[in-house]
Amino acid sequence: MNEQHIDPSAPVYAALVLGSDSFRLLVASYRDGVPLALDGEHVPLRLAASLDASGCLSQDAVRDALDCVARLRERLRAHPLAAARVVATSTLRMARNAHLFLPAAQQTLGIDIRVLSGEEEALLTWLGVAGAAPGGSRPLVLGIGGGSTQFALGQGMRVTRAGSVALGTVRQALTFFGNGRIDAVSFAAAVSSARVRLADHAADYGPAVRDCVYGASGTVRTLARLARENGAECGAGGVDRSGLEQLAARVLEHAGGGRPLAGLGRLLPRNVAAALAILIALMEELEIGMLLESDAGLRHGLLHDLHRQRQALPA
Repeated sequence: MNEQHIDPSAPVYAALVLGSDSFRLLVASYRDGVPLALDGEHVPLRLAASLDASGCLSQDAVRDALDCVARLRERLRAHPLAAARVVATSTLRMARNAHLFLPAAQQTLGIDIRVLSGEEEALLTWLGVAGAAPGGSRPLVLGIGGGSTQFALGQGMRVTRAGSVALGTVRQALTFFGNGRIDAVSFAAAVSSARVRLADHAADYGPAVRDCVYGASGTVRTLARLARENGAECGAGGVDRSGLEQLAARVLEHAGGGRPLAGLGRLLPRNVAAALAILIALMEELEIGMLLESDAGLRHGLLHDLHRQRQALPA
């Protein structure tokens, strides 16, 4: 997203996503239909990981999330906003005590919070990516989150199909790698389970109806980065199935006490393994040879939607 040549008279918009893995803020203006970033924030809260066996967020997680919202409110107040939108995704769709967090967060922000359905999340993510994709193409856009996986298909700036599956990295990690053991058997089981969950969507998003495939989530970008940093042979601007299989071999080697995985940082190996299992399952079920990376996503889709609505208002 371009950060130069900001027109001080152009309207400024803000998009805040209360996600399963992190809270993300983007503030931008527009010049000739192109978003120009003014401010942004990424806070890794990992709400999905705090859900207990009964499906409730922990008290600590609710407190930390509200503290984060209060800090982001100050960032929002620093800009003369023409419009702002705040949305919540899968964990706050599912959490049984979300009703304790959402009203308090909304009061703190002074902005309505919309809890998106999985299909709405997929649609808006597609809109964000399509705004940066080559015109005339029919992109399929995939997103893997802490609590769900989305896919959407369209052409130009019109979505033709969108869907979501309650298949996320956090639950996959707890189910297959919760005991801390990551080996070939548990990894193969995680891939097979994900393929079963995704099988019903293969026909709707297969090669015949798309020109290219983008990975729009931070999860996909992280896996592509790890693949490159660990010597996998990846295509330009993306990652292919061979590169992911090479990364999987390195993850298993790391987990077995072999060579450390480069670029891991603060990432948990079990979460990397879970995300990798889902992405490999997606590429196998949907017959994806090459997955392109995109820096755009849900926040950008929200901004495009705000700008489009403003442009449609009578002068």
